[in-house]
Amino acid sequence: MTISDRDMTKGPISAGRKAVGRHALSVFGGKPKVQEYLHDDLPMAVDVLSVVDSPDPGLVSYSTIGLFETALGGETELGTRVELCGSMPADIEQWPNVLASAAFALMRSRRAVMPGSVLEGYVAEYYSDTLVPHLYLTAPFLWNDGHFKQLDLESGEKVNWLQGVPISGAELEILRTRGDSEFEDLLEQANVDVFDLYRSSLQ
Repeated sequence: MTISDRDMTKGPISAGRKAVGRHALSVFGGKPKVQEYLHDDLPMAVDVLSVVDSPDPGLVSYSTIGLFETALGGETELGTRVELCGSMPADIEQWPNVLASAAFALMRSRRAVMPGSVLEGYVAEYYSDTLVPHLYLTAPFLWNDGHFKQLDLESGEKVNWLQGVPISGAELEILRTRGDSEFEDLLEQANVDVFDLYRSSLQ
């Protein structure tokens, strides 16, 4: 994956991408940095916006910009376009790579994703020793009291964000057998640290 800095005010950046970036920044607050991620083998590119000390000091918030250009769901297209977001401590430096790789996977497969979906192995792709190798997708809950407003583009598409949370193999099995609502209740009851890639797993 090739990475380069972006200036969202210049160059051939679509109005849609600029709108998505501005919207994510309105939720994150702070001063943005945008980097372009290029797929190593395919003509694909996605930007990742980052904001330091968001939502809290020491954390960095991230949003993909560009996944929304791909309609997910195949013939039964989702009623919304999607972007990925997340936040991690500043020393988890490859988290934007995780989100960019996940975005590329969705752009290739056009798989429909929604709260409760899992992208298996995408955390482990960059953190091979992690105890939480899978990326669980849920409604964003870290910012704005858990309200990440939908973006309505001038072109007519609606864009909604899914937050990526790292989970373990055992937790993936819990999710599959008990459903996403009960799974999230269990995470909350256990006060799971979603920022820790080496945390103990729910059993």
